[in-house]
Amino acid sequence: MINSVMKVNYKRFARIQLSLLITSSALLLHCGQAFANTNLEQDVVTLTSAQFSGRKTATQGAQLAAEFISERFISLGYTVDEQTFAYQSGLFGKAFGRNVVATKSSHCEKCEKIIFTAHYDHLGQKGSRLYPGANDNASGVAALLYLASYFAEKPKQYQLVFVATDAEENGLHGSEYLVSTLNKDEIKLNINLDMLVVNPRKPRIYAFLDNQSLAQYQTDIKTLSDKQITFMATSSSARLNRLFDLNVDWRRASDHYSFAKVGIPYIYFGIGHDKHHHQSTDTTAHIDFTLFESAMKKIAEFVEKLPS
Repeated sequence: MINSVMKVNYKRFARIQLSLLITSSALLLHCGQAFANTNLEQDVVTLTSAQFSGRKTATQGAQLAAEFISERFISLGYTVDEQTFAYQSGLFGKAFGRNVVATKSSHCEKCEKIIFTAHYDHLGQKGSRLYPGANDNASGVAALLYLASYFAEKPKQYQLVFVATDAEENGLHGSEYLVSTLNKDEIKLNINLDMLVVNPRKPRIYAFLDNQSLAQYQTDIKTLSDKQITFMATSSSARLNRLFDLNVDWRRASDHYSFAKVGIPYIYFGIGHDKHHHQSTDTTAHIDFTLFESAMKKIAEFVEKLPS
């Protein structure tokens, strides 16, 4: 009985907090501090607000973020399930995370699935310093919600599953657990969304794919390019590293790796390098929301035209 009461009270508390967050975000937008006027932008502003405390896994901020994301999916007509998982933390410790999974019933119950992923966790707060994680990865979660909204009422040739993953920052634990629950023979593709804030000085979106997917989708991705944004497709970490002067294994860089390890095709959409990555300066101040939304419209267009 005590546990049940605590659960109900927490849910009620979370809903009140979320209401306050959404209201305060709307006030910020109204006052012009974030220059936002769409759900895509409002979601980023809300997720980076101080009340979420940087969304570090297993904190109240992360719990509030999961509740907010769940409510957003429900408002779009989706059924939401939560996956609670445990993972090793340190030599002998155990930590817990929470994925948010959104689905919608369709006539296409036997169709292949496209799994969209975006991690919502970030670095949290270190002392008095807040790490808001606007690009990493409030942008990806906002993109996930944007696509869920875009496809909510459209006829689909695939089953679409939208997953906000937890515990990406400390080891891809949420996506690993998610993949362990899937039948890979039912999955057509993973589309992973991580760091999508387009740099106005070099407006590019990079799609990193497995070799099979590169051969299948490279042309379609490149044709998304227009005067505003260039889309580039590659399966080569070396090629991306030459562009950014980095030494990163892009196959392992985010949640798509959990799919890659079991042979599920994937596309990772992102901007690659960001000088504000894992810094307290990763804020909404550095987001060109017009370019961000243009990029999302293009990605939605790509998904809509995927061949059966």
